[in-house]
Amino acid sequence: MYLIPPSETQIAHIKNEDFYQPLHRLEEDVTQLMEWLTKQPHLPNITDRKWLAHFITGCKYNLRRSKQVIDSYFVARAEFPEFFGSFTREQLKEATKQGSVCLFPKLTPEGNRIFCTTTRQSSDDEKYDVMLFCQVSIAILDLQLKSEPMYGNIILYDLKHIRLAQFMAFTPTLTKNLLRCCIDSFPLRVKTVHYINPPKFMSRLITFFKLFVSNKIRDRIFVHDSLEDLYQYIPKDVLPDLYGGTGGNLEKYEEDMLELLMANKEWLEARPKADLSRRPEHTKADELDMNGTFKQLQID
Repeated sequence: MYLIPPSETQIAHIKNEDFYQPLHRLEEDVTQLMEWLTKQPHLPNITDRKWLAHFITGCKYNLRRSKQVIDSYFVARAEFPEFFGSFTREQLKEATKQGSVCLFPKLTPEGNRIFCTTTRQSSDDEKYDVMLFCQVSIAILDLQLKSEPMYGNIILYDLKHIRLAQFMAFTPTLTKNLLRCCIDSFPLRVKTVHYINPPKFMSRLITFFKLFVSNKIRDRIFVHDSLEDLYQYIPKDVLPDLYGGTGGNLEKYEEDMLELLMANKEWLEARPKADLSRRPEHTKADELDMNGTFKQLQID
């Protein structure tokens, strides 16, 4: 995989986080989560300890929170199957003419991963496949979760060539459901959200986006009129050359991401989901926690 793992310095920073737990504690939590999953009639029986460990890490080692999010993770896949469809190499190549989604190889000094969406100049709005964009975005998050602990993500939107028709393709219902499948159903720790090259209708876009996210995320949204302003949050050595950085070539990132998606195509198509017919009608909060104990939820 082209994603560069954290360095010793980045690991040291992560270990200094208040919520960090040692490996033996994490292994204990993985065992408890596996046992809990076997008692949930509507959820698949997951035995991949590495994947579960990544899930727990993304939930800040909060086992009760992990159970809530993992329930939402599998339920969302049953409720919104349109976001988890199959795609071909040809579809992905065609989509890159409109824009792309990828992860940056290097982590920030704090150990955060950049999730970047770019737009490209085009006059053919009919070829913009908004559902394919949604499917690829979720697939990339799935591959990140499979590959590494989700310590934290920074979202970067390059809107230089976004057109009003593309913006309007994200209807309120589509946006709400997409965020349900991403923000609510992944152990995703959104550290900050950055918009660069804002269009004239930026204020409408931000107002629309804020309707669907928590107050915590709203306070972490930044709009940058210049790249110099962005460098205060993301160092140049993490950014690709397109954004004045020294981290590599953005097109190479996109090619590597495409290859990663295609190499995992069968795995992505076989992603398990909840059996809604077996889902308990009412899931009490204390039922999400084994033996009535839980760790305190900590906020970044």
